[in-house]
Amino acid sequence: MKRTTLNHTITVKIKTLCTVALLAATVMTPASALLAKPAAVVADAASQQQPACACFNVEVIGEGPAVILIPGVASSGDVWQSTVEALQADYQLHILTLAGFGGVEPIPMQNWGEGYLALQQQAILSYINKQQLDKPVVIGHSLGGYLALALAAGAPEQIGGAINVDGLPALGALFSQNSAPPENVTTDSDSKPAQRRGFDPMAMARSMASDPGWQQRIASDMTRSDGPTSGRVMGELMRADLRPQLAAIRVPVLTLGALQHGAPYSTPEQVQANYEQQLAKAPAAFHRFAFARNSKHFIMADAPDWLNQQIRQYLTEHHQG
Repeated sequence: MKRTTLNHTITVKIKTLCTVALLAATVMTPASALLAKPAAVVADAASQQQPACACFNVEVIGEGPAVILIPGVASSGDVWQSTVEALQADYQLHILTLAGFGGVEPIPMQNWGEGYLALQQQAILSYINKQQLDKPVVIGHSLGGYLALALAAGAPEQIGGAINVDGLPALGALFSQNSAPPENVTTDSDSKPAQRRGFDPMAMARSMASDPGWQQRIASDMTRSDGPTSGRVMGELMRADLRPQLAAIRVPVLTLGALQHGAPYSTPEQVQANYEQQLAKAPAAFHRFAFARNSKHFIMADAPDWLNQQIRQYLTEHHQG
């Protein structure tokens, strides 16, 4: 297994710092500003008066064309383990764990600026610029899928393409359509998800993956995540709507849908139709679907071979570097 840092020699955790001045131009610090254990990449604002925040940790593995892997709410980068094993011989993988999730320190909410979603989009673009990545493909699951779609629509000059793994551009529209909010979505201020009233991490994990080992892994990530961050980010996702922006996509995008995600309340046909409706504005010349019929939300748990085959086929066609 090849694990690299910026100089391709050793494994590190890279804590990327970004500014809350989301619309300001960013100016990167020189290499002498990199910190040790973990190393840090600092993105500073053009206006030095703005505070900085730690937006995500990154592990860099392998060599080759760059691929960025983003997990979802209350998940760590470890959810991409099988994909990393499948791709590391041919690609340089930048595996993110977003702030507040999977044991990574949360961003103080007063530093979110326009919001967590916008903050993370800017942080990822700053990271791409700082590391001089040549149009990386962004692969995201759930919340990460939303971010991948947002970057494909909003920054096609900086990324080479995107794979959206069971993410929706307008999550709230799905639940308003079904006239009921998802269980356990909250914006309370409890310190840990497991401590929220009525919150059962294992019950939620069982609804999102069939494999017992994966259910435990998902629940463990939840309990290591920051409760207020998880709740408020879910609230942002419920309010967000990328659908009008999808027409701006000009890079190849693949959406992988999990057709058992709505079971037993929605049929696979209904889930697929919802995906097709939500992404209808994505240009057909740049966007296509593939569906895992027997998978719940964590496709990497229920259909890992299928997922990795879809990803590798996409990368072979669109991302040779």
